[in-house]
Amino acid sequence: MPVYNGERFVRDAIQSILQQTWTNFEFLIINDGSTDRTRQIINSCNDPRIRILDLPTNTGLAKSLNLGLTAARAPLVARQDADDRSHPERLRIQVEFMRRNPEVALLGTQARILNKRGRVSHRPGWKRAVTDKAIRFQLQFDNAFIHTSVMFRRDIVWHKLGGYDETFLTGEDFELWSRIAARYQVRNLPATLINYRFHGNSTSARYDDSHLERSSLIVAGNLRRYLGLHDVPDRWPQLISALHVNSIAVSHSELRELINITDAIYERFVARHPDEHEEVRRVLAAKISQIACLMAPGKRSAALSAFRRGCRVHAGVSQSFALKFFALLLLGQRLRSQISR
Repeated sequence: MPVYNGERFVRDAIQSILQQTWTNFEFLIINDGSTDRTRQIINSCNDPRIRILDLPTNTGLAKSLNLGLTAARAPLVARQDADDRSHPERLRIQVEFMRRNPEVALLGTQARILNKRGRVSHRPGWKRAVTDKAIRFQLQFDNAFIHTSVMFRRDIVWHKLGGYDETFLTGEDFELWSRIAARYQVRNLPATLINYRFHGNSTSARYDDSHLERSSLIVAGNLRRYLGLHDVPDRWPQLISALHVNSIAVSHSELRELINITDAIYERFVARHPDEHEEVRRVLAAKISQIACLMAPGKRSAALSAFRRGCRVHAGVSQSFALKFFALLLLGQRLRSQISR
């Protein structure tokens, strides 16, 4: 668990790990140059399983994570963010799955999303794909893993793949998961085992233009990898990444273009993997429904057409977007700024 000036939530995050039903672990906390009360709070949590790495200055998330991987001693590594909370059964369930499935290198879970007030936020589209194939499809559009939920095999991630790419100031997890999925089996559990806080100081709430560029590079690599495309059209990764980095800046003409791009990716993907695609269709329907919500404030007919398209792909998934979609259709631009990925 790296932490930088995390005094607001860090005690709660620490307690969520110390209260796990699986008790045989070391809890490695990397204090990344905090200047607030973070160090005192960590010291007050008196438990022999806690080991602290104190860094004199702030090094950034990717570098502090790699320092943690250098110091870690266990074969399985679980991630925990300093503003999130793990459910009591999280580690036990993940450890048991990894022991039963030695071919799996990376395992995530679903998350309960909390807003800045700590209340549950029902955000459609946050569900992560579960099967290896659907995860690979999802990686062509967005990060298929919630960073604070993952458990992985240290020998693979650190010794074979070299850990996190420290040139990535954000998106370091998306880049790493993409490299892992290119060579090894990956999974997400269907169970919700994390409380994930989405607030103004969270990393995902502070994406900027440089993050868009990095995300586009990752998406382009995944499109080449999973579609067998040597020359990915430049517009594809740029628009796909803009959809989850700064969606309200995407124009209506670009949203219509994104619908066509999404369909083209799906058709090529299933042509290369011609078997059952129930969960792949779920991912596709969620992406189309997200685009329909963004269209709704200004292009009602185009938005309705896109939403119906999502319903045809997977009615159950699109229905989870229905409340937001029809509110946007009726109330327009006043609500569009509330749309998140």
